[in-house]
Amino acid sequence: MRKGSCSFIINVSILQECSLVQVWPQSSMCSQSQMLNFNLIRIMEINHTRIMKYILYATMVFSLFSCKKEAVETYQGKDGVSFFAYTYQQLHTTATRSYSFAFQKTVKTRDTMYIPLRLTGKLSDQPRTVLLKTAEGTTATAGMDFELKEVAIPPGVSMFNYPLVLINSVGMASNVYKIVLEPAETKDFTLGTLGQTPANSVNQGTEENFRYLTIEVSSMYTRPAYWDILDADFGEFSAEKYKFMVKVLGITDFSYENIGFDGYLNFPVTLRNALADYEAANGPLLDENGNEISFP
Repeated sequence: MRKGSCSFIINVSILQECSLVQVWPQSSMCSQSQMLNFNLIRIMEINHTRIMKYILYATMVFSLFSCKKEAVETYQGKDGVSFFAYTYQQLHTTATRSYSFAFQKTVKTRDTMYIPLRLTGKLSDQPRTVLLKTAEGTTATAGMDFELKEVAIPPGVSMFNYPLVLINSVGMASNVYKIVLEPAETKDFTLGTLGQTPANSVNQGTEENFRYLTIEVSSMYTRPAYWDILDADFGEFSAEKYKFMVKVLGITDFSYENIGFDGYLNFPVTLRNALADYEAANGPLLDENGNEISFP
């Protein structure tokens, strides 16, 4: 190697004059101008890398300071209340429920029927008041056949059973009275969500939410509104059949919400066996119309 010459340079693709494969002495292939160009290019590459880093850092800092917490929308309307029943209970938009003082185990002058209500809107940490009122179609008389009053709801609940007071009036011995109810607006509530509500973390199942609820009340042995879904398993309704069922099973309410799916499966078997024992000792059991009582 001659004095004053550079050592060796590795192949550089930018310098077209230099070999891309072999290693050559600088003095034989590259001039001083070529070396200057090479150095300038290297400086530009280094500066370009630094500039890109600065841009990246600036972008990150700008992003951090420009971020802000997104506001979460909350319910702003007035809280509501509506009647509700789970869909499997087969209650729909205009629901009807029955009560008879004749079906009770003991003679009562008044009784309380609890009406499920669904509250919609925000939960409250304070007690609130709810009230029901009568709607068109009511034939019962307030204060004589029933009582409605404003009731306090405990804090933090989304469901509440409203206590409807029923009075065993003289007219109920020969009449079936109707009480058509709807939620009344109070300082805390207006009419709530209506229609079907899917199951979620609050609801146990799909719900039917409705505005009107009809209560049929008397002190006679009348066919309950829920008997429509009992026909297949318990047979046609009659007062004497109902009395026999109460005597054997010891309960007076045979609605789905009271006896459940197990009751629909097991009670007919129990009743058929009890009826067989009765007939073996007394002969056929007849209803008030002279028809023989049976269970499917």
